[in-house]
Amino acid sequence: MKKLFILFFALITANSVFSQGGMWLPALIGNQIKNMQATGFKLSAEDVYSVNKACMKDAVLLFGGGCTGEIVSDKGLLLTNHHCGRGEIVSHSTLEHDYLTDGFWAKSMAEELPCKGLNVKILDRMIELPSDEEERNKAVEEYEKKLEGVFEFTVEKFYAGNLWYMFVYKSFNDVRLVGAPPSAIGSFGGDTDNWMWPRHGGDFSVFRIYADKNNNPTTDYSADNVPYKPKYHFKISLKGVEKDNFTMVFGFPGTTEEYLPKVAVKAYKDKNYPARIFCRQTRMSIMEEAMNADRQTRLNYTSIYNGAENAKKKWEGTILGLNRFDVVSKKEEQEKTLSKNSEIKNLLSEYEKLYAEKHKFMMADAYFYESVYQTSQFKLGEKAFPLTRLEIENSPQTIVNQAQEIYEKTLSVFASRDSAVERKIFASLYKIYSDSCKDFMPEALKEIISANNLKTSDDFVNYYYQNSVLSDSTRLKNIILKYVYLDKNQKKFEKNITDFVEIIKNDIGIKYYFELIRLYFQEIMPGVTDFENKAESLDKQYQALLMKVSPETIKFPDANSTLRFTFGKVDGYIPRDAVVYNYYTTLDGVIEKDNPQIYDYNVPEKLKTLYQSKDYGRYADKDGKIHVCFLASNHTTGGNSGSPVLNANGELIGINFDRCWEGTMSDIYYNPEICRNISVDIRYVLFLIEKLGGAENLIKEMDIAK
Repeated sequence: MKKLFILFFALITANSVFSQGGMWLPALIGNQIKNMQATGFKLSAEDVYSVNKACMKDAVLLFGGGCTGEIVSDKGLLLTNHHCGRGEIVSHSTLEHDYLTDGFWAKSMAEELPCKGLNVKILDRMIELPSDEEERNKAVEEYEKKLEGVFEFTVEKFYAGNLWYMFVYKSFNDVRLVGAPPSAIGSFGGDTDNWMWPRHGGDFSVFRIYADKNNNPTTDYSADNVPYKPKYHFKISLKGVEKDNFTMVFGFPGTTEEYLPKVAVKAYKDKNYPARIFCRQTRMSIMEEAMNADRQTRLNYTSIYNGAENAKKKWEGTILGLNRFDVVSKKEEQEKTLSKNSEIKNLLSEYEKLYAEKHKFMMADAYFYESVYQTSQFKLGEKAFPLTRLEIENSPQTIVNQAQEIYEKTLSVFASRDSAVERKIFASLYKIYSDSCKDFMPEALKEIISANNLKTSDDFVNYYYQNSVLSDSTRLKNIILKYVYLDKNQKKFEKNITDFVEIIKNDIGIKYYFELIRLYFQEIMPGVTDFENKAESLDKQYQALLMKVSPETIKFPDANSTLRFTFGKVDGYIPRDAVVYNYYTTLDGVIEKDNPQIYDYNVPEKLKTLYQSKDYGRYADKDGKIHVCFLASNHTTGGNSGSPVLNANGELIGINFDRCWEGTMSDIYYNPEICRNISVDIRYVLFLIEKLGGAENLIKEMDIAK
């Protein structure tokens, strides 16, 4: 296999003409450096990745397990997105000190706030491993013995398991909050602007890494810890960006599936995504109507609604892009050519067979998660089910305490939801599941439906609410009080508990939960696992053959939350006919969007004052304006949030935070015509730190290029 990869990369390097897109492994940068330099990059491969000298990879970190950050000072100061640091900002916020709403700026290291549980990892090196499993395990054992105590590692596969690497990290657990703008800036535009362009968000936050006195990672916060001294930190450029400038993004992208066969792309586009979108839109429409009618309902459901909208919006954008660029047809044409090879032809036939026979389990999984799992009735069943496990062998007081504890857990569901809204959601989503997954309905529920002559889904919902103790909290409380109480007569007490457990076991709400969750784990999940295992096996064979037969079609490995670099150029785009987007936005646009009546667009007064006085310091562009965000054609995905965006000199010019809606198909099919990453301009970040936050101490600490 190693010979195959040597040939594979040699062919790519020899035949490669620059084409944008790709999430490249840093250790293999030698295969891309000429392309990068041809498009403007002025540094060497060793400046990006090296084991022997300080380089860019030493300043890029995995932040909190799901985002990226970058080190910008010799004292461990780091930048990431506001949405990546939001959890830490919230955890330190109180009514007295609401850092989420008002922002937070530490004017000295003594004011920095420890973030319990926050971890960052910095890659020390990548080590190629044998493809043979037995040899690989032996190699891992040997390397593990050689690693010093300050290191930890993961073993990751690439090209569907045709290539393996060990990633060796230094892992830091003392990370402190240093600064954050008000959420009205950090989250400006909110979910309304999410995935969209133009954007005007100052999506950044500031943290610092601490180490022990020997500059090694520590397991936790200590007052004795000192700021980490990194091997490398990024210089910051104030020159800004212009159209066609070289850009590079370095970070930890989560997941892509660029080498799916046609049948898989078609399944996503025509079946899986539409099913998920339909379920979410159904639920959101009910919530939206109720939210518009009542302020308290809006408060209760805003977070739930926004969570549902985020992925729905992405899936809609993905379908739009796949249709616009007719990706299924492109895959079909590609596979016709590839099928001249009999092995590939047979594999593609196996893919078709797999999807025809087994994809129904993936659809059942999608419907289960998007409908059944999202109802409060299911969640109530999950919370209340332990009532069926009360044991007579325990003391009466223990049983009473257990029942009370279980009941109180159900109250968290009852209290956070509106009963009328939840009934409508349940009715709509139950109908979707029962109509779409007839093969995945529990027999016990079918028997109840038949025995009670429940002809429609509405009949079932009405029956549920008329008969279940989970239909409201008072009903559940009353039955617990009726049976589960202390009684001096032990036999009577035992009979009460026995009767209670039997009643609860046969309650339609409990049966609904139990029978569906049992079906999920006994039928749906095994089918999903079988499908994924077979697809994974086919993927490994398919990608190995592509390397031999058509290396130009399989260049970079799919993202898997390991460190990657990608490069492109600053550019706007044309999302549809007669619409042309510029590549940058300005503070003018923030002020234009200002609307105190809408939370997402309520611009802080101090920022408006700075705008009116044009007190921009050295952070204005040559056009005299503060540039807020910019676009580039870097190939990014989830996990790249917070990634450094670098210029041709390797200087920091922005922080990546999103993608354009019309190009979200890039997880499956990257197209430089439409796929754009969105970044906050580093000059806007520094302007906010200095002029809005008054944290000149942080500005002085950073290395700003002259």
